Amino acid sequence: MIHNIITSIAAKANQYIKNKLSIDEDIVIVRSLVDIKGNLNQGIENKITVFLLSIEEEKLAKNNSTFKGITNPSINVNINIMFASYFTDVNYVESLRHVSLIIDFFQRNPIFNHSNTPGLPISVPRLHVEIYNLNMPDTMRLWGAIGTKYVPSCAYRIKQIIFDSDTVIEDIPAVMGNNT
Repeated sequence: MIHNIITSIAAKANQYIKNKLSIDEDIVIVRSLVDIKGNLNQGIENKITVFLLSIEEEKLAKNNSTFKGITNPSINVNINIMFASYFTDVNYVESLRHVSLIIDFFQRNPIFNHSNTPGLPISVPRLHVEIYNLNMPDTMRLWGAIGTKYVPSCAYRIKQIIFDSDTVIEDIPAVMGNNT
């Protein structure tokens, strides 16, 4: 389910930027910045890379639910994702421009549902996305953990994804673009 959510939102952000810049090339890709050995992944230069930062349980939703007679209650999670704009040093200003386009995209599109975002899982009727603020020390620790130097980026929280054992989750392939 998480993979479909991230790829669907990334595809929509990609289309938004392609339209804004009047280009055909994909700019937003779902991929880690570095491989397991800490080397930069191929194919990320001059792109915005989207990757999962963390998954956290939504405690507020858990505290508000009643568990009377339920042996396996649903779990509400938030996922935090990063949009990292990796352009070479000579194109640093382009990195900033592309991060600005991502912020603009989410400012205009804070809610995602089946009618505006193809590829979302059927079990996810609606998602709310908000900026995920990191203070400077947390940002530096995060980039150290990622294994690379800081690049212009912004993080977003996708709120209250429900995992429920009583719901059949159909795995719908993500919409990856035109194959024509």
